[in-house]
Order: sequence, then structure tokens, then C-alpha cells
Amino acid sequence: MQHPIVRNDPKLFSNERESLYFDRKSARLNAKEVARHICAFANASGGKLVIGIEDDGEITGFRRNGARDIEDFEQAPVTGCNPVPVVHATKVPVTNSKGQLDQILVLDIASSTGHVIARRSDNAVFLRQQDSSVELDREQVLALEYDKNQRRYEDEVQERSSIADVDPEVVARYKAELGTEASDEQVLRSRGFLQDGHLTNAGVLLFSDNPTRFMPWARVRVLRFDGNKMETGKHLNIVKDRTFDGPLPKQIEGAKDFISSQLREFQYLGKDGKFKVIPEYPEFAWFEGLVNAITHRDYAMSGDHIRVMMYDDRLEITSPGSLPNMVTLENMRYTRWSHNPIIARTLVEFGWVRELNEGVQRIYNEMASFFLNEPTYTSPTVCRSA
Repeated sequence: MQHPIVRNDPKLFSNERESLYFDRKSARLNAKEVARHICAFANASGGKLVIGIEDDGEITGFRRNGARDIEDFEQAPVTGCNPVPVVHATKVPVTNSKGQLDQILVLDIASSTGHVIARRSDNAVFLRQQDSSVELDREQVLALEYDKNQRRYEDEVQERSSIADVDPEVVARYKAELGTEASDEQVLRSRGFLQDGHLTNAGVLLFSDNPTRFMPWARVRVLRFDGNKMETGKHLNIVKDRTFDGPLPKQIEGAKDFISSQLREFQYLGKDGKFKVIPEYPEFAWFEGLVNAITHRDYAMSGDHIRVMMYDDRLEITSPGSLPNMVTLENMRYTRWSHNPIIARTLVEFGWVRELNEGVQRIYNEMASFFLNEPTYTSPTVCRSA
């Protein structure tokens, strides 16, 4: 597993493998390439770019023939990137490979949480992926803008929609939660879900009677299997298969009731000598996983849908898209970030979500209280409970 480097240690920089959080480059590197790597780290999770060490780990510093002035690299975030990322530069004394007193430059690059950083010279956008700084195409840049909330998919207007597409029952429930008797149109417009007579994408997902008319991938599919893996062909072992594709509040309700009906119950003898019944999984754990998937999935990512896969030995919830930019598998228990803050806020108002950053940690606690294995998370986002 890759981790950020916290020490400015030349020996470590020379021997460490390049990664998502670390790269080293010669002091002969040209300005465009310096900007490329700074932008890539800023657009990802941040990291260290060390100047004065060759790719093979040789410490050549700034006294080598052809080396550019160290001040050029210190100014690179300002002269090479737009907008300017947060970068802290540190000069570290070294003895170079020729035995001379020299120095290297460590650029500590912070992750940009609100803007996509582009190279100033050509407006190209790069993202750190594994040990490389990769140039993004137009669609990938758009996805990154969504990821950083510079642009929000949920805010965009769905031109084919209108007030006639709303589900009156869901809107009525929403108005009841808000304690208002205003008209449906007035409420949706005042809350930003209706603009110039059209629903936003958030409005479609939350309030239209059939969101899949506009986004065919906006649905939840729940499958129950007989066994511990999915079989195909003549060995197909799907026992139950249901799809929920209404407005998000109804998707949550429908999927919750169906999953609950498919969970097994187990009996055990309590300390009082009486038999007690416990469910296969604690309700909070699997329901929180379901609600998180529906609330925080990347709805801009077409072609896939949320899946709940129920096996004899585990339950898996798959949510399309990757983790938000500042959230990692390591910090997700304690870091709160949302692809869809408007949808999250509205589901709070419906009572389905609590914005207290406690959900993932409580899933772990609930699983432990039932003496079950810890849930596991992978990215793209899959939650497994066993």
C-alpha cells in the first residue's frame, strides 16, 4: 500500500520507489515537465516532488552541468500552474554523487480540494496515477471538476425535464418535512431543483417519478445468490433479482424492505436459558452501506448502476465511480466528503442521512458487536460485509 513520505531524508528519496505520493527528477528538467508533475500531484492527493535526484536514485543536485537555477523550481507553481497550487519548498543540503556539497529541493504539494489545476502554458490537466503524471482527456477533466466540486453534476439542468415529471407523493413528503404549504413548483424552485421550468439533475434524481428516463443508470439492483459465488449459464444461481428505479427516497425504501426480507435469522441460547434471534447482519451496517451508495455515488458516470449482491457468506454493495479526491481507503472512516452535497442535504431533510461523519465508523462497530468480520472496502467503491 502506498503512503505519503513525511521525512525530508535524501537517502530515503534516493532509494524509495516512485509512487502516488512521491517523484524525483533531475535539476535539468524543463519548465513544462516541472509544471506537469506539480499539477498532477495537486489534482490528486498531494505529495513530494524532489528536484536534484535522477530517476535511478543518483543524487546529482544543482551543481551538475545543465542544471537549472533552483529559484526556477521554487517559482514553478506560480509561473507554470493555473490556478496556483499550495506548494512549500524546502532546500535540503546533500553531498552529490561527485562528493561535492550540494542541495536538493523538496516541493511539498498540497492536494487542491476546490479547483482543477492546469498547466499555464497550454491549459493541459494532469493527474497522479500510481507512479506517473498522466494527462487527462476532456471527459476525464470534467469528471475531475465534478470530483473537486468545481463543477457539480447535480447542479446541471436536465433540459428534457419539466415540473410535469415530478412524483407528487415524494414532493408532498418533502414539503411536510420542511413544514411548508407552498406549491410544488415554488418549493422546488426555491430549493434550486427547478430552473427556468426544468429540473436539475439533483431534482430529477430526488423528485422525478422515473429518473431512469433521463439517467438509465440511476437505479439499484439487488440480487440474492444460492452459494458463495455467482454462477452463469446452466449453473446460474440467482434466487432473487429486483431493480429499484424510482426517485431516490423510494429507491432507499424499496431496496431496504427487499434486502431485509432476504436476510436470514439465526437462533442462539442466551445466558438466561432462552433462545434469542439475531439477523444475519446488523441492520444499521448494511442499511448505512446502501444509503451511502445511493447518496454518494458518481451519477455523472453512466453505464453502470448500484448493485447489492447477497451471498451465503457475505453481502457486497458496489457503487459506480471512485472515491472522492480527498478520501482514501485509509482515511474514509474519519473523512467526510460528498460527490453530491445537495442530494446528501436533501436526504438529511428526509431523515435518511445524518451528516455527522459517523456512518462508516459505526458500520465497523456494529459488525464487531455481532462478532462478524470487519467490512472491507475497495476502490472503485465496493463494501463487503462477511
